[in-house]
Amino acid sequence: MQIVERSILGVRAARQTMESADKKVSVTLFPMIHIGQESFYRQVYDDALQHDVVLVEGIRSPVTRLITSSYRWIDTAKLALMVQPRHPDSVNGKPRIVHADLSTDEFHRHWRELPVWLKLLVGICAPLMGIHRRLYATRESLAEAMEMEDRLSSEEILSFDPRFAALRRTILNVRDQRLVEKLCDELDRQTDRPRKIAVVYGAAHMRAVVAELGRRNFRTGGASWQLVMDF
Repeated sequence: MQIVERSILGVRAARQTMESADKKVSVTLFPMIHIGQESFYRQVYDDALQHDVVLVEGIRSPVTRLITSSYRWIDTAKLALMVQPRHPDSVNGKPRIVHADLSTDEFHRHWRELPVWLKLLVGICAPLMGIHRRLYATRESLAEAMEMEDRLSSEEILSFDPRFAALRRTILNVRDQRLVEKLCDELDRQTDRPRKIAVVYGAAHMRAVVAELGRRNFRTGGASWQLVMDF
């Protein structure tokens, strides 16, 4: 199943709805790309806020600000793009917004466990990448690494480097676990009426969500494309 598609026309994210066997619960996946057109984010948030519950990401930390400098420093005005904004607040508690990510302290605890050389490498490479992208990035170059399916591609498998496994665990795997935990809490909640759950989270984390819904025998209830950026 495609999560993000890249073609000669641009980049699109798959809005995928999955339903429980009794159709009492539906989960809509909104794979987020961290830089895109304003219209993409407006469409996602307007749609997601029509659900009963919205699971969102976000870690406030100087470490994450350093890591995200790799794309936050892009000249978005020149490219007519923007960095993913914070999700809007709910109105009168509807929908219920659930922070499905690590707390700052939890993330810092995992970060401290990384080898010093790896933390230094990230601290150097992320800003350098941000500077390079600010000077040379185009929409096409940004889109090169965005394409993704629910299973690892052969390129991802072959490029795996065990030296960076600890970093992958810190920025991806432990956050996947927390997202799935929060999703399961919502799926197991007993209510008398049908519920719609939205998952607004980074595209790379959607693989864990799809796997968990598959284990629970959720079925596809419909899909559509949302344009992230055109070329």
